[in-house]
Amino acid sequence: MIGTALLVCALVSGLAATGLLLRGYLRRDTTYDTIVTPLIAVNTISLIVSLAYLTYLFVVTDYTIAYVYDNTANYIPLLYRVTGVYAGNEGSVLLWATLAAVVALWAALLRGFETPDGKLVQAITIGVVTYFAGMLIIDGPFTPVEEAIPEMGSGAVPLDGTGLNPLLIDPYMAIHPPMMFVAYGLLTMPFAIGVTHFVSTLRGDGGVFGAWIGSITRWVRISWLFLTTAIILGSVWSYRVLGWGGIWAWDPVETAVLIPWIFLTATLHAVINYRSQSTYATLAPAMASATLALIVYATAIVRSGVFRSVHSFANDGIGSALLILLAVTLVLGVGLPLGYWLVREPEESSAGTQQWITRSNVLHLAVLGIGLLGFISVWGLTFPVLSNYTTGIELELTSMYYNLWSYAILVAILLTLGFYMDYDIEGQRRALASLGVFGVATVVAALIAPSETWTLAETGPGDVLFYRILGSASVLSIVPPAAYVCLTVIKRALELIPGSPNRHFQLKQAGITMVHVGLVLLVVSVSFSYLFVTESSVIIDNAEREAALEAPPVHDVPESAYAVEVTDYDEYQRPTSPDIENVALSAGQVTDRSRSIHETVQPVYGTVTQVNRGPEATIVQLDDSPIWIGIVGEGHETVEVSEGQRLVGVGYVMWDYLPETPQTDAVVVVDPGNVGPTTDPPASIDQTRVVGSSVGLTVYEGSERIASGDAGQERYVQQSDMEVRDVFVDRGATHDTYVIAAVDDGTASLTVRRIPLMNLMRISALTLLSGMALVLLFDPAYGLVPRFSYRSRGVEASSD
Repeated sequence: MIGTALLVCALVSGLAATGLLLRGYLRRDTTYDTIVTPLIAVNTISLIVSLAYLTYLFVVTDYTIAYVYDNTANYIPLLYRVTGVYAGNEGSVLLWATLAAVVALWAALLRGFETPDGKLVQAITIGVVTYFAGMLIIDGPFTPVEEAIPEMGSGAVPLDGTGLNPLLIDPYMAIHPPMMFVAYGLLTMPFAIGVTHFVSTLRGDGGVFGAWIGSITRWVRISWLFLTTAIILGSVWSYRVLGWGGIWAWDPVETAVLIPWIFLTATLHAVINYRSQSTYATLAPAMASATLALIVYATAIVRSGVFRSVHSFANDGIGSALLILLAVTLVLGVGLPLGYWLVREPEESSAGTQQWITRSNVLHLAVLGIGLLGFISVWGLTFPVLSNYTTGIELELTSMYYNLWSYAILVAILLTLGFYMDYDIEGQRRALASLGVFGVATVVAALIAPSETWTLAETGPGDVLFYRILGSASVLSIVPPAAYVCLTVIKRALELIPGSPNRHFQLKQAGITMVHVGLVLLVVSVSFSYLFVTESSVIIDNAEREAALEAPPVHDVPESAYAVEVTDYDEYQRPTSPDIENVALSAGQVTDRSRSIHETVQPVYGTVTQVNRGPEATIVQLDDSPIWIGIVGEGHETVEVSEGQRLVGVGYVMWDYLPETPQTDAVVVVDPGNVGPTTDPPASIDQTRVVGSSVGLTVYEGSERIASGDAGQERYVQQSDMEVRDVFVDRGATHDTYVIAAVDDGTASLTVRRIPLMNLMRISALTLLSGMALVLLFDPAYGLVPRFSYRSRGVEASSD
């Protein structure tokens, strides 16, 4: 197989490159340096071509490959055939490996490996890629279908696939996974640099983090940008497809993706404040090296099937290989830094003069707070699994756990961040006074709850004390910390930006301001939006009949300001124009496959060229070939068959079934209920994959017509009748009108939701991404855009 050969090439070249790099590192020689880069290039090109080849197989729907058969079908449009490439474990790992290989090659071409420590960095990076290649050879995406599904018979090739997970048939899901895996691939290099730093330090070589700080900063920022974009796209997908009426529900897989993002955010702040003699001298490389372990952990959750989740698209398990990778990354990325921190000699301190409240310590506290926020999610996912394996008791931590613990820590982080920004401009005394004011305002706001709707959670006497106290707090408590951050961030920007002649520095500071303001506004809008969603329902019994009227009635939605009018009704199925060739073999194809399909059940079609009727069976020749359909059993004589008719039947292919008839090679033995004209095929080869129903709606608020659109659902009949909602969303200035419809036999059951602050969420997300793009591009020290040097003017870049 071409694909497997490419993976073997990637494995061999990766092993050779890794081995030579480790040899050069251990022996401190450069003997084989000249051939290492070509080996890394071969490894990368092999994986790129392998991924491209797999994509080609999906585009042409080559069902000789089991992975293609399992993740696409003929009726699926081209875009979603490509989505199928990374719908399962094997394709996802191949995409991840390919992107990590590109990063490794890029670093090898730009940085080389002249120093011994540089060789170790490259060895670890390409070693991870090589491990992925080994995983793909053991359980890869190029396994033949006859090997994966032996019951199909030797040489059997399905004419259609089982189909893509219906939840993935969405444009946002076509983009979300690649964005996520770009981030994952980029973070392989910071992991390698962090591990190498601690190995180098323990060996007495002084570490390498400072020498690579520019590259690490860029990789971490790009990763953060891509991962944030992926999470935002995933949230939009949840909003549109799942019918939740919200962008977040603390689903296990959502939480798993959030964990690396939270930790990456903390890592980003630690990295950009790294100095060899600062408090981040150990923390920054430790966090950089630990990020990959969290990514592997998140991938294990998404792909293992351990957690019940609407997002778990692969249920065949991740296998021992990914668990081994998780163990290795934990030992190297977490165990090594932790061990170094425990055994290193304590630093000397001047107890009499040490200041506890310093700019560095405050930021340090904020970074640790962000890490603690990530731990809340890690523990929320891990504890139920540990409990189940150790006690056999299946537990589930509800959204209350995540909401209340995360909320408390988030408020503390916002206050700390506001204090840090204020300290940077106003100094310690004034900053402490402001912190006191906003801290008191936060407590007071927590006590102001006009109704129970304003409280953070509904708690009962059986809940723990922490939940009862915090759950009774008002959501208004988020406003003072959020305002504190926004005010201090903007004040800091107004102080720094006008005073600098460096245009790139100004753009970077503008970007920093946009990131923090966007994130704060997003937190506020999410907090209030979920609390103040209103929902009402109405059932329209005769929706199909009303849609045909010239002036359909308008139905008030009880307990709301809305009214709805049915303007259209549609029931449909896909594929819309099925072709029998997609699901049945022609007489020529049966001849080509010969005895490989002997005694297997196959659908066969063709033009009738001869009909022989007997007392026990009706024998029909197809296309003047040696392939016949034999209709046997009670009622065969009543089946209407005539020459020139296009016929299709489903039955056992029996080779040499009529040896006394020389012109007959095979007979497809069918019963009368499994044969019919191609224009009306038997039910056993019904090509219907999707059954959909929708209603066209006009929505009124008060007496004003506000929107019109379609809502309904689709049922995937050959995929366990899985159902996907098609929601109707009208984006108003202050709120979204969100309509979910269940349509059945002419009746439409409508749920209308009023979801506030959605536009603020969208603006906040765009502000957040735009701000990081500015920082990434225009940072005077580590930006991607070429810049003029301002060092001669004494202008220094300021860290975040």
